[in-house]
Amino acid sequence: MNILGIESSSKKCCIALNIDGKLHTLSSKSINNSATSLPQMAQELLESHSITFNTLDGIAISIGPGSFTGLRIGLSYAKGLSLSLNIPIIPVSTFDILFFPNIVDLKNEYVTVLIHSHGRTVYAQEYSSKEGSYIAKDKPKSILLDDIKKNSKECIFYCGPENLIEFISSISSIVKHVSPSVLDVVGIGLQNFDLLKTKSINNLVPNYVGSFNTG
Repeated sequence: MNILGIESSSKKCCIALNIDGKLHTLSSKSINNSATSLPQMAQELLESHSITFNTLDGIAISIGPGSFTGLRIGLSYAKGLSLSLNIPIIPVSTFDILFFPNIVDLKNEYVTVLIHSHGRTVYAQEYSSKEGSYIAKDKPKSILLDDIKKNSKECIFYCGPENLIEFISSISSIVKHVSPSVLDVVGIGLQNFDLLKTKSINNLVPNYVGSFNTG
């Protein structure tokens, strides 16, 4: 299966190409230029592996939350390909991209994933352990760091600038600094292909979770 992966929730756009189980990646050399770099990168990556757009079986994409501009541009590009090629989009939660690939040997009953939005505002998604696996609790929310209750036993996965890590460590003693990977976008997309795939692109929008990061 040939799957194009797009990770544009952060400031630097990255793409990946899965060709029958083999993964190839390409990252933008600059930040905040998804509109210009994404089409060029996709063309370059496919051509370098002798693949045409017509041979793609789907497009896995990080659906948010994250950079407002990056998510909007990434999904607009994916929708264009989906429509012209008649292939599905596989939207993957950015929370899941940050969480599930990093839970090896994790034993905490509760985990909160925080994605920096702007200032001291973060997007938050809670997960809880149930019967040997983790499930998302409630809906994600936008919240100020100062309003997060301290819990030394709860693990926090944090995606954002390093200058806030010291404060986040005062909320919980177990903090993992994580970043989204386009390889995980593709991996989760493939694992959940039948569950997540959609051609109903009119109703597909980025998960901005309230306030947004204009970067």
